[in-house]
Amino acid sequence: MESMIQIKRGNHTIEGIVTYEEGDLVEALFSCEVEVTVGDQLRCLLTADYETISTFDAVVVAKDKRKLFLFHSPTATEFREQRRRYPRFEMKLKGWLQYRTQEPISLLSLNNQMVDLVNLSLGGLALRTDREIPDDQPIYFSAELYGRNRPDGLIKAELSIIHERFVAPYRLYGCTIKGINARHFHNLRKYILHRQLEERRGIQME
Repeated sequence: MESMIQIKRGNHTIEGIVTYEEGDLVEALFSCEVEVTVGDQLRCLLTADYETISTFDAVVVAKDKRKLFLFHSPTATEFREQRRRYPRFEMKLKGWLQYRTQEPISLLSLNNQMVDLVNLSLGGLALRTDREIPDDQPIYFSAELYGRNRPDGLIKAELSIIHERFVAPYRLYGCTIKGINARHFHNLRKYILHRQLEERRGIQME
C-alpha cells in the first residue's frame, strides 16, 4: 500500500501520495498543484496503513508541478534508529586522512595521506588508497564536497574502520563516522539532501 500524506494550508487539508521517502526527504504527489512556496513550513500527517500515523512539520525545499519535496528533520532518537536508512552516494573526490605515524622515533608526528572518497552517506563512507591505514588509533578525515573555497562544503570527521578489502593495487576501507562537530555535520546533511534532490528531478539547490 502507498503511503498517504495530508498537509494543512490554513483551514484546508490536501491529500497526496508519497512517491519517495528516504532520510530527510519526502516527495509527495498531489492531484493538483499546491499553492505553496519554497521555504514554507507545513504541518503533515503521514500514514502507510491507516493504523500507524505520524505527524510532523516539514519545510518545502523544492516543487515541480503537482509534486512537493519536503524536508523533514527527525528527532535525535529517530535519527539514531534510522541512520542506516539514509542514502549512500557514489563519489569521485579526493580527501585527506590524518593519523599518528607508527614509527617509534616519530610518535609525535602526524601522517597526512591523500585518499579517494568512493561513496558517502550521513553515517559513513568508503575510501580507496594504495597504502595501509592503521585501525588501532584515531583517524581523522577531511574533504571539500563542492571543491575549494566553499566553507559550506567542508567536512571533518573522526572515523572508525569497520572492514577492509584488498583489490590490487588498492585497499578499500569501509568506515563509520565516529565523531563530527555540528557545523560539519550540517554541511554533510545539506550535501546529502542536495544529491537526493538532484537524483530525483535534477533540481538544483543553492
